[in-house]
Amino acid sequence: MKWNELKEIQTSSIEHTRKLLLAIIATPSKFLDDALIVESLVSQASLAKLDLQIIVHDECLNISPISLNTFKQRSEERISGGFAAIDSLRKNAVLVVRKEKNKTPTRNNRTKEAMTEQLAELKLNLDVQKRSNLILLQTLLDVRSKLDGVVSAQDEVTRKIRVTEILKRITAITSLNPEAYQLPPIQKAPVISIKPRNNKR
Repeated sequence: MKWNELKEIQTSSIEHTRKLLLAIIATPSKFLDDALIVESLVSQASLAKLDLQIIVHDECLNISPISLNTFKQRSEERISGGFAAIDSLRKNAVLVVRKEKNKTPTRNNRTKEAMTEQLAELKLNLDVQKRSNLILLQTLLDVRSKLDGVVSAQDEVTRKIRVTEILKRITAITSLNPEAYQLPPIQKAPVISIKPRNNKR
């Protein structure tokens, strides 16, 4: 197998891991009985070693074990938000799974105990959103800085390539949010040709 092909497989595996984490955060109850998945959330190393094929939202996710160092390197190279984004999703998944496990049977939601649980759940949801928003803000700042590269492009072909890369990156950024808060992907975005003005003297 060629080196570039191996890198693509590793990147695809990490991207599928990211989608799995988002699914866990959105619906933790569906994954509580899967010991392999729950145990993989315990640490960065255990997540990198996950070996799994699973159907999530009608998509087959193929996740292959990768060394932690390679996982971090490929995330930094190819994944929006880098390894920090993946690890933040892992930590959020741990929180929601733990919360789901600790849920008690339905009771009168007017009791003090029930209200305390509701407050704890709201705080958890707020924490998840704060983490997601921080990742989005940091990555959007990075995208904004790349716009300078579009402006400074010396030719139209380079400009189109850079604009396309930015649009893909923005789509990837929005997908970091929990499923209920994701923005629809950009299906098609025309790139307008920019021609230099003729200087008249």
